[in-house]
Amino acid sequence: MKKSYSQWNVLQERLSNQKDSLLDFLFTSKYRYIEIKLPYYEYLRGQVFCQDFMDLFEEAPYTFSVVDLMSILFEDFLNQIKKGNTHYESMSRFLVENKYKYLEPPKKETRVLKQVNTNLFSFETTEEEVAVKEENSRKAHLTIKIRDKILLRGEIFLHDLSPFLHKEQLQIEELFAILYLDFIAKIKEKGNNVDVMRAILNRIT
Repeated sequence: MKKSYSQWNVLQERLSNQKDSLLDFLFTSKYRYIEIKLPYYEYLRGQVFCQDFMDLFEEAPYTFSVVDLMSILFEDFLNQIKKGNTHYESMSRFLVENKYKYLEPPKKETRVLKQVNTNLFSFETTEEEVAVKEENSRKAHLTIKIRDKILLRGEIFLHDLSPFLHKEQLQIEELFAILYLDFIAKIKEKGNNVDVMRAILNRIT
């Protein structure tokens, strides 16, 4: 079964389409829309950051949003990859760890005593999902407009990364969420960084 690296699976689409050349594809301005799910509190935390950003810089667009922030983080990440700033083994570890940290429901291990035969019992370790409080399980659903060529670049990165992921799988939508949630975690821990905010401003003005 062919892997899908986004809800659009652009890489497989291009590999199976012999009619149009890859160069034709890369130089088109076609857009697609992808859907991102975030914990609702983290979405609200991002809104506060965006408001702080607009309050700090008069020249910042008054419409700057969480969607804009996520797009900048994603494209900057891909630019770092393009420059060769990639150690795939450590990158895969970072992404998988943060996928389970930010996106997967928490699990707890339990040990269950099971009878093997009439005289023998053994302990089995099982995992079960922990019930999440309703206020923590609410999700924000965001729609992001993305160029085909950016989506393709992201899928190619995930394809290159896949040998280091072993049995884990990642999609573009999860990559967007992980990069954003890791950024917000740093903001919550250390507060707003003016240099980072200025770098964001330079990207959009």
